[in-house]
Amino acid sequence: MELAKKILRKKMTNRDENRHLDVKREINYRMSALIDRYRTHYGSKKLSADREKSILEGIRSELGRLFAREVDGIAVQRWYENLTGVRDLSLGTAVRHFNVMHHMMEKASTIWSKETGLDRNPADQVEVKRPDDARDRYLSEDELRALKIALDERMYRKGTKDLNKTNLRLRLIVLIAVTTGMRSGEIFRLCWSDVMYGEGLLAVRAKLKGGKMRYVPMPPELAVEIRRYPAVIGEDRILPPEPGTRSGRQRVEGSFEDLLARAGIQDFRFHDLRHTFASWYMMKGGDLYELAKILGHSNIKMTERYAKLGRQHIAKTSNIAREVWKLMEQEESDNKSVG
Repeated sequence: MELAKKILRKKMTNRDENRHLDVKREINYRMSALIDRYRTHYGSKKLSADREKSILEGIRSELGRLFAREVDGIAVQRWYENLTGVRDLSLGTAVRHFNVMHHMMEKASTIWSKETGLDRNPADQVEVKRPDDARDRYLSEDELRALKIALDERMYRKGTKDLNKTNLRLRLIVLIAVTTGMRSGEIFRLCWSDVMYGEGLLAVRAKLKGGKMRYVPMPPELAVEIRRYPAVIGEDRILPPEPGTRSGRQRVEGSFEDLLARAGIQDFRFHDLRHTFASWYMMKGGDLYELAKILGHSNIKMTERYAKLGRQHIAKTSNIAREVWKLMEQEESDNKSVG
């Protein structure tokens, strides 16, 4: 009886210490082998393959010698904390590293579980702060006007009617982001064949479950801007990498910061243009579920953060309803006077 109690206590202790995974101790599949396998089957096929290779090598350097079955939630938590604490990566970059780790361990605990000895994803036990998703910054009406003025000011070369091609590129990127809610990576992948002028839509090249295509509305004004942009001969992408770019990854940070300075806009990041679109969409009476489709959210909970803006804006316009009520009261008063 006492022995049975000891065994039970040991089981409970192992569970509490996050060592309760149902693994076979004789399975000695190393993390280094898992990393190679994951890269072959998944990492090398992504558009961000070069960046992901660097992330995987970082995981290998810290956890590569361990058996996959030894990498529990505590190990993943420690690795994640080192990204910002030891390697001094920004929170956003650390999240991208974690996403790769999570996806790899998901495969390790499902389709490769017999080889790895894992029956669940240890990364699920780690709480990760996502800076962009926690941020509520969006442009006000005045800031939107200031942004457009700053874009218009450098549309043409100074003193001429020639289009300023450098600023024309930034102009298009910003206008697409703020009027469609597309992510920067999605904008850079846009092709001329994705522009559906007749239907007023842009097809977004993003992988959705079930192979479904995602579409975002294209205002007529944005269609005019896209038509104006010069195409590169032999290139289907609207915004191919500029000459001299070493990798396929494109950035807008420097020129975008200059634009914000000219517009007098502070505490703002490029990703906030996506929040600006979503916020104003809801404040103008948009539907939450339609917004989720436009933004490409797989879970409506990601979109619900904008629901409060819709409610607040409706509450602020209650004075219009009061004016209508006053009109009815006035009409009733006039009828009594006539009587």
